[in-house]
Amino acid sequence: MKVQSFALSFILPAFVLADALNPDVSALPKFSTVSRFTPDHLVQVDNISNMDLSPNKNWVVYTSKQYNKTSTKNSYTMKLINLKDNSVSSLIPKKVSNPISSPIWIDDNLVGFSSSEGDMSPNLFTISVSDKTVTQVTNFTGGISGVVYSAAANRIAFTASVYQGKNISESEVELENTLNAADSGVVYDSLFIRHWDTWKTKAREQLFTLPASIKNGKLVTSGQPVNLIAKYAGEWGLEPFDYSFSPDGKIIIFAAKIQGKEEAWQTEVGIFTAPVDGSDIPTRHNSNFKGAASSPAFLPDGKSVAWLQMATPGYESDINQVIMYDIATQKQNRLLPKFKYSPDSVTFSNNGRSLYFTIPTEKDNPLFKYNIASTELTRLTSDGTIFKAIEVSDDKVVFALSTFQYPNTIFTTDTTSNSDKTKLTVDNDDLSSLYFSPTDSFWFKGALDEKVQALVLYPYGFDKTKKYPVACIVHGGPQSSWNDGWSSRWNANIYANQGFVTIIINFHGGNAYGQEFTDSITNNWGTYPYEDIMKGMDVFLEKTSYTDSNKTVALGASYGGYMMNWLNGHTDRFRALVTHCGVFSTVSMAYSTEELFFNEHDLGNPFKSGQREMIDQHNPERFVNNWKTPNLIIHNAYDFRVPLTEGISAFTALQRQGIDSKFLYFPDENHWVLKPSNSLKWHHEVLGWIGKYTNVTTWTNSS
Repeated sequence: MKVQSFALSFILPAFVLADALNPDVSALPKFSTVSRFTPDHLVQVDNISNMDLSPNKNWVVYTSKQYNKTSTKNSYTMKLINLKDNSVSSLIPKKVSNPISSPIWIDDNLVGFSSSEGDMSPNLFTISVSDKTVTQVTNFTGGISGVVYSAAANRIAFTASVYQGKNISESEVELENTLNAADSGVVYDSLFIRHWDTWKTKAREQLFTLPASIKNGKLVTSGQPVNLIAKYAGEWGLEPFDYSFSPDGKIIIFAAKIQGKEEAWQTEVGIFTAPVDGSDIPTRHNSNFKGAASSPAFLPDGKSVAWLQMATPGYESDINQVIMYDIATQKQNRLLPKFKYSPDSVTFSNNGRSLYFTIPTEKDNPLFKYNIASTELTRLTSDGTIFKAIEVSDDKVVFALSTFQYPNTIFTTDTTSNSDKTKLTVDNDDLSSLYFSPTDSFWFKGALDEKVQALVLYPYGFDKTKKYPVACIVHGGPQSSWNDGWSSRWNANIYANQGFVTIIINFHGGNAYGQEFTDSITNNWGTYPYEDIMKGMDVFLEKTSYTDSNKTVALGASYGGYMMNWLNGHTDRFRALVTHCGVFSTVSMAYSTEELFFNEHDLGNPFKSGQREMIDQHNPERFVNNWKTPNLIIHNAYDFRVPLTEGISAFTALQRQGIDSKFLYFPDENHWVLKPSNSLKWHHEVLGWIGKYTNVTTWTNSS
């Protein structure tokens, strides 16, 4: 680890990368000693899903999930890390088929976790560290989620689905009656009618507490769950998230999107506190803001809270301001007021004198420590993307981190020195026998004459005296840069191992190069990103001898899929395109997507005077008559963000004009392909498609 401190008036520099225009081949392995990393390996990675630190700071518990291609089943396990000697042991002796997730420490011997058996919905279980005894704690028919525990409060908190005016058990009866009704019609009188991948019902996920104490070494609940939202004076339907108990256990803080007729086109999120027994109405602390908010956290003395706050209404990618709020005086104070980067998580140090942030910074999403008194901001991790970090002591942090080269792995580091991080988990050490390209980079002058960064990975067997086809992967968002982190869906090393030089251009609109860079894509979907991609490809192909400019392909999902459709109408430089869940028509999207605020902020409202022109200007459908490039279209039935008809429309346009094309449809997936067996099919089709047009023999699915 390299510790770097920054005065807040300066730009945070990225750690130095090798130059992709002049690659250092000595950084590559001997290819005779490593095998290709394929989709078979990708879907069978041991995925570390979450972790928690014990109250005595001696243990870390974590859960993981692994898919077996032969059995087509997932297995789950839970492990302990002893921070005194960094040893790892199994808390559950063998992998089990019942889902296990969300581990939390109840005390230094009991670990709580979410699990289910058979067709049962998820409930809270505990396991004893000393004797491995598993005990079921709750038994709600409809299930609960997001359990947290407070020893000070002697309560657990969780969310459960309920109908207005009904408790959990009454809501379970209401749901059963609805499912058994003679007709299946559902009437809506406001948006949302569906969200992400689910049709909305009248039920909402609300926040409950339940008395729970340790008796004879077991966590025992008593009484009835209390709905902390029941007395809320605003419109019914708040669905809390990011909740936690105060240090004294008397109140809970949470975030919740404000309900109402405008919910689908507004982003307003309230930060609330409520007494843990539900005796009073929730109190909102950020009514002066109309933007989104997240990540509320108590100062360890319980006197103040911090959260991340966006100011702009309707803009989901506005800069996150760090707000400190004094509960007694009800005064807000903005930290890092001139900071141009946007943190995406915040927690306090144990002594309350510092804050920990994760902040997308160029190619990485590293961990930072901010001294509140001195305002010094220190970068604690170098390459990679932080999944979760927990302070162990003033000088020690444990964190889960991934890169393009390895999935989530747990490390510790000394926050006061330049010592390297210490790796703790070995769950995926078998990947060391496979090839993972190092991540190199280059910068070029893109749109607005501003610097743009591109990331590059090298193909298996790379020899810089030879020429290789190029795969350009375009990120979605569009306000989300491509970080150096593991992905089970879009893994850049898959393409490198198939023989492609893989390039990722972090074009204007990404969230890791300052807020002005992010904001620049507003009303510029088809301009600045396209210019960056074209200029980046020009520089890369012209200045490298190892790339074949006649064998280039491009792939993208969501906004990246939009860009595939835009590219097809504006250039013929790519031999083939892959469009996953991409926008075909900005007009139809404006009416059929569920989160209207996204389109309306970025491009405008289609029926408001003067805004329709902008939507039309950036509409790929207007340029369909220019399409020439063969295109694989992929779309999924439960994608309500970019609805299925967008993919069908694009495929129709291709087929009607006689352009070589395929349509891959998943009836059981949403905006993403999540099922491992479907991922194998997805990769089989995608790799086969780009291999066909670059004369590359690619991996095929044997199942």
